[in-house]
Amino acid sequence: MTREEKITFAKQNLASILGCDANVWDVHENVFIESEKWFFRIATFGKNAVMLADKQLIGWLREQFATTPAQEILDTDNRYLINEKLRSLGKKLSGECMWYLHLSPKRKSEPPTDLRIRLYEEADMPDLHATMQSQDAYRELTHAVEAGEDYVLAAAAYDNETLVAVTACETYKDVWDIGVDTRSAYRGRGLAAYLVKMLALETEKRGKVAGYNTWSGNIASTKVALQCGFSPVWLAHFCEDL
Repeated sequence: MTREEKITFAKQNLASILGCDANVWDVHENVFIESEKWFFRIATFGKNAVMLADKQLIGWLREQFATTPAQEILDTDNRYLINEKLRSLGKKLSGECMWYLHLSPKRKSEPPTDLRIRLYEEADMPDLHATMQSQDAYRELTHAVEAGEDYVLAAAAYDNETLVAVTACETYKDVWDIGVDTRSAYRGRGLAAYLVKMLALETEKRGKVAGYNTWSGNIASTKVALQCGFSPVWLAHFCEDL
């Protein structure tokens, strides 16, 4: 796919998850949708903001933010207003998701010369989980692979027989979301970027779109995304119970 096709695909994919029309991302005004499924969700690809919210909240959001530029809605003061309103309803903002897509596939990452790399297909995931369990690796590598979660593809780096880094894909509907983590002693060597790049290319070989998400405060994770050819495409926030 081209860059534009990947972004269009991501818009359609997210719209399908949220249950709204894919064209909502391409209008200039903010869009407000009453939802029985989502108490509060907001997403923007930059042009406008799309908010889905419970009937208790949707009218207030429309009144407050109908004419507010998308880039300002989640700025400090407005984010505070939203969070305070959510808290009055027994909810709170649960965090920021900055989503990246693999838009520069030709950008290269250097492979490690002293480590063994293994690719895990979906059917092989029990082997990876067993290895992580036997080496008590979940404590340091939990951001990439969590016990019991369903993953469709993974890659791991080994120093002899010791698992030192892992990256894995889970499905965000038709976008394959890549997570990565590295043992602290092996960080700063470009290993995470290499594994993410490897998995992004493997994802595209299978006709899927590779995604990656982090938050603005996680500079190390953002650097990994940029180093291996990912670019920021959309931002999302949602809520959780207090």
